[in-house]
Amino acid sequence: MRLGDPIACDPALLAQYVKAYCDEGWRVVSMFASESSPGSTVNVLLRRGGEVARVASETVGSYPAVSALVPAASVFERAMWEMSGVVPEGHGYLVPAIYWRKGDGHPLQKAPYSIDGEERVPLPNNPIRGAGLFEIPVGPVHAGVIEPGHFRFSVAGEPILEMRVHLGYAHKGIEKMMEGPVSRNRAHLAERISGDNAVAHSLACAHIVEGDAPVPRRARQIRVILSEIERIHNHLDVLAGLCTDCAFSVAAAYGSEVRERLLRANREIFGNRLLMGNVVPGGVRNDLSREDVSKLEAAVMHAGFGAKKLEGYIRRTPSVVDRLETTGVLRTEDALRYGTVGVVARASGVASDVRAELPYEEYGALSFNPVSLKKGDVMSRAAVRADEIVESVSLILQCTSEMEEGEIRRGYETPDGLSCGIVESPRGELVHCADVRDGEVWRYSIRDPSFVNWPAMEVAVLDNIVPDFPLINKSFGLSYSGNDV
Repeated sequence: MRLGDPIACDPALLAQYVKAYCDEGWRVVSMFASESSPGSTVNVLLRRGGEVARVASETVGSYPAVSALVPAASVFERAMWEMSGVVPEGHGYLVPAIYWRKGDGHPLQKAPYSIDGEERVPLPNNPIRGAGLFEIPVGPVHAGVIEPGHFRFSVAGEPILEMRVHLGYAHKGIEKMMEGPVSRNRAHLAERISGDNAVAHSLACAHIVEGDAPVPRRARQIRVILSEIERIHNHLDVLAGLCTDCAFSVAAAYGSEVRERLLRANREIFGNRLLMGNVVPGGVRNDLSREDVSKLEAAVMHAGFGAKKLEGYIRRTPSVVDRLETTGVLRTEDALRYGTVGVVARASGVASDVRAELPYEEYGALSFNPVSLKKGDVMSRAAVRADEIVESVSLILQCTSEMEEGEIRRGYETPDGLSCGIVESPRGELVHCADVRDGEVWRYSIRDPSFVNWPAMEVAVLDNIVPDFPLINKSFGLSYSGNDV
């Protein structure tokens, strides 16, 4: 999607402009700085349903913080400050978001950036203090196979009074590596932003590179199939993980077996367990034979039945229900305040889904019901995932039943200007943006859904007990790697 001219404003008025949009029902979906002369352009992307708007402000060095009026902008401004050197004055919590290094300059600046002699910025203590209170540091190294992240709890006994998330241990510098000629293939990089969301990231990147070039219908249908299979195996992973964290071993083993069968089918049909290498600019890499379609339909139907059976195991086990219900509640007002997306938002009453509001590929021609609940607890997030798996199976079967012979890839031309790709990944709304100048990617911005959902978890854990944190964390289903671009 190519964006037109922005709404330009003075940096002193940027916060008021964004607040005015948000008061009209718009939501901040991305915010990044792109170097200009003599300073930087601060870009704020907002979305309301199927509408996308951009507010831009030319600033030199600093500007009044948008987060002072729009809390959802807080984590974006922290990243701009550390990565591009643009200071949001009056921010209130200006600590690194993804880098945590002292270097000579800022990683996304155009001037040479030195990493010699870098030191890691020390993690701040939580501000809450008092008699009988103490901090529990957790991570960045965790038990089992899990990504690195540091959690710092302030507790009185077991109840959590405050929790701060400190990430950045998996920072890869992908945004910087994305810069360069538009002709360069970026799919390999995009797929490795967050490996279990490879399809979503490569699709968002492809939407930018393709410009307005039409993609063949058969390729669009295969893209939907890939996207929904990815959604199914991600949701199954979270459901099985919740059972593991409840010591519900039988159900956990069953859920893992269902997911494993789907991943093996992915390998047989698409050549990769996590579906990497299938989405390419202009279409898809490989076609589906009739035999592939038959195997695919059997695999996803088994996954759909398995998901509902797993949900039944959970709901019929009182000890598990007791652990999941009323645990980790994220209220609707907090979900809106922090700009949360995906399952986390929909389980808290924010019924937003890019596939329905801003249809891409073949979603506009397919029938499905976005799933949402209102309680916002761990059980609600699990229930939304189980129901979404059923909807994903339906979408896949609609595509296979309507698929006709045809080409799967066409040529394209990447236009200059600011373009964005917005898709509904398994974790929620995913946004890629690229500032293309004279055939070169000048600035590439990636906003994984985890980036805006991590801050919401800091609120959801409050007044819960420490042993329930693994359940809350798993129910959010967030990516450390996706955050640490």
